[in-house]
Amino acid sequence: MSNYGWLRTLLFFVIVFTVQSTVGEWLQILGIGPDFVVIFVVSVALRFGAATGCLWGFLAGFTQDVYAPVEWLGANSIAMTIVGFAVGQLEERFLTLNLPAKVGVLGLAFFVNDMFYFLITGLEKDVVTTLFVTKTVPECLYTLVIGGILFYLSSGKKANV
Repeated sequence: MSNYGWLRTLLFFVIVFTVQSTVGEWLQILGIGPDFVVIFVVSVALRFGAATGCLWGFLAGFTQDVYAPVEWLGANSIAMTIVGFAVGQLEERFLTLNLPAKVGVLGLAFFVNDMFYFLITGLEKDVVTTLFVTKTVPECLYTLVIGGILFYLSSGKKANV
């Protein structure tokens, strides 16, 4: 990644967190909103590979941890680092992914992120089940729609669906 690439990614990082905390709240439907941070980490990992995805996943998770309750400090950092690394490994293995595959990877990454977060925070089984049904699944679907649109727009060409 060139210096220009790092600066551009840093700029997108700042924009993503600004959008997540402003527009993301405005886009919520019944308390469910898209997760632009997961979209960012998946996009970076798909474009630049595992090491860069891991780094930006950690930075994104750490930034989220700053706003999380103190007893869960580090949970987002670990979960996002795992997502960045895993998605980056996928991209290195399959070279290029078409739009539907990228959206599928985004959905899988969203579930992996939430499951690791729930595991790390030590939530009880009943709480995890309730959160999974009422929060994770609806937010994942919303994130897939927004992520699919953003992936399509960033590709600059029509998708082969």
